[in-house]
Amino acid sequence: MPIRDSDWFRPVRLTFHSIHVRGKTNWLFLELSDGDGLTGLAEITATQLQRSPASVTARLANRLRGERLTSDASVLEIAGLGAAELEKDQVMATAVSGLRCAVADALARRADLPLAAYLRALRDQRGAPPPRVELYANINRSMLEDDRGPVDRSPDAFAAMAKQAADNGFTTLKCAPFDECREPFESPGLPPEADRGLERVRAAKEAIGAERTLYVDCHSRFDLESALALAPELRDAGAGWFEEPLDPIKHQSDVRTVREKSGLPVAGAEHGYGTDLFRRLVEEEVLDIVMPDVKFCGGPVEAYRTGVDLESLRPGTVSMHCPSGPVSLLASAHATAAFGNVLPLEHAVYEVEWRHEVLEPHERISDGRFSLPEGPGLGAWVNPLAVEQHGRRWEP
Repeated sequence: MPIRDSDWFRPVRLTFHSIHVRGKTNWLFLELSDGDGLTGLAEITATQLQRSPASVTARLANRLRGERLTSDASVLEIAGLGAAELEKDQVMATAVSGLRCAVADALARRADLPLAAYLRALRDQRGAPPPRVELYANINRSMLEDDRGPVDRSPDAFAAMAKQAADNGFTTLKCAPFDECREPFESPGLPPEADRGLERVRAAKEAIGAERTLYVDCHSRFDLESALALAPELRDAGAGWFEEPLDPIKHQSDVRTVREKSGLPVAGAEHGYGTDLFRRLVEEEVLDIVMPDVKFCGGPVEAYRTGVDLESLRPGTVSMHCPSGPVSLLASAHATAAFGNVLPLEHAVYEVEWRHEVLEPHERISDGRFSLPEGPGLGAWVNPLAVEQHGRRWEP
């Protein structure tokens, strides 16, 4: 079904919903509404940023107020922002990505299309998107500090959490084990600080068995020398990929060297903005796998374009990054379904037992797969009862 020129959205109201999850983690959602009941939804959770993107989002949303928007790209046009600028400012990129997501959601609802089908229609891509998307289980978020304080991050705890995910049907898992590491290191070669992390990797891999895949996320904690020394240890431990040994956007030459010499697929660029950046990282052989995050990369339209472009060149090149809340996972699942996933989509498991209740209809995950809800746009709304129980709502 083609997108009609008559489909447009004129936002007049911005609403934020914040939900406390555990420890320092709060999920932050936004709704952009017109005066006739049409609303678009997005998530701008950004736990790694130094400041909340809410105020920047509100300022940009105010510039959209009353404007006739016919595509999510209208956000960029009205704000006067380009990809080069957004690549360097992640707070602004988060705000823009959230607003682009909300506008795309609203326009898909206006067109009476599920967001995945709307995305495919933008490229005249034939065929219906699949109703389910394969996930991998990120066990790290469930093992971070909760409201009572630090939690057990021993190798045995990693093994237990990995086994729980495997028992629940996930065939691919991910851990982030190198808590003690942060370059620069005092000695050359493999830093002794990495020993505990390798114990965690081995324990998790042993718990899930050879038939399941374990990705390892290094959170850019290493430099070139230490990353090259770590790689054979990860190979021997059975790691499925080597994620962000260094920041692949800031240190492209070093990451390219790691990719050439490590003997493992190297993944990353979760903080990147825009299809052009991800294409460069693949074409210039910096990364084997790029990981656009719908909250930072420009929203689901940009994520879809990245996926459909790069997967057509080299299948298995795109795996969306999503260690956040249920709105982010929902938008990421629509984008992933639209371009067709060879590699699974990330899902942060077991942070809170009531996670599935945050949206209406409830989030549905079984046997390691996400079921897209029926209905236009994202197909779900923030549950006001969940906000009342766990957070707050406000209009700037």
